[in-house]
Amino acid sequence: MTAPWLRGATRFLFFTGKGGVGKTTIASASALQLSESGRRTLLVSTDPASNLDDVFGMAAGQAPTPVPGVAALWIMNIDPVAAAAAYRERMVAPYRGVLPASALRAMEEQFSGACTVEIAAFNEFTALLADPSLAGDFEHVVFDTAPTGHTLRLLSLPTAWSGFLTTSSSGSSCLGPLAGLERHKAQYQATVAALADAARTTVLLVSRAEPNALREAARAGAELGALGIGHQRLVINGVLPEPPRVAPAAGDGNAGDPVAAAYLARQRAALAELPESLRGVEAVRVPLVANDLTGVAALRALAGVASSVASDGHVPQATGD
Repeated sequence: MTAPWLRGATRFLFFTGKGGVGKTTIASASALQLSESGRRTLLVSTDPASNLDDVFGMAAGQAPTPVPGVAALWIMNIDPVAAAAAYRERMVAPYRGVLPASALRAMEEQFSGACTVEIAAFNEFTALLADPSLAGDFEHVVFDTAPTGHTLRLLSLPTAWSGFLTTSSSGSSCLGPLAGLERHKAQYQATVAALADAARTTVLLVSRAEPNALREAARAGAELGALGIGHQRLVINGVLPEPPRVAPAAGDGNAGDPVAAAYLARQRAALAELPESLRGVEAVRVPLVANDLTGVAALRALAGVASSVASDGHVPQATGD
């Protein structure tokens, strides 16, 4: 059975959400299930604090690394700091031995700011969407993105830089000569087209059944929609089964577990007050599980539980119910 949020999966899948909602776990389980259905899949983390290595119990580099024991799955990390260092060296190296030391130091300082870190990581990210030679061998590319604020900046850059290249006449930017950006213009434009194409890209807003997380998902969805990225799904993670599967000490219902009863009540209240902008978004709920969610076996089990619950009709496919 297929995890419900993967039905009709597009080639590019972006999992985003507030930190701590289980985004990496859901993205990893998704990539695993796609690969085990026979589709060559690349799972990429753009999170500076990526924990893909912990989830799969292996070391992933900045190039696709095969997951042992899984025939069609590769993982990789985009390290923004390393990408910025490599970018800085590419820009400065041609001038070593040509310019005086003071000029080289000024160039290195120019390329040491947050802007350079952002665009260097972004170049790595866009290449996977726009350059067939990098991701052309994969049927699916799954992005485990950073917490929402970073993701929104990352995804908004194609439009921002494309516009900047069109309108700027100053000849320079925080990245140095615009000629350097111009070389990437076609790549950025191809990325914009891929992100906005519902046949190629799906954004999965991962949340918990908690007011703050749901509001963050709503904000992210609205801002991404404004950028033209409108093919979205909502994945509500860690939903307590109704009623909680516990053995009551006496009586019926939740009398034996007041903590579970209170937690379920809070989740119900949060879902009842779902932000208006999310009510029309296709959604699934992933049940809360008690076991550790690291390792291939645990990820496989999570996708299986979600699939079986959905097939029994217990996981609504739309949140406006």
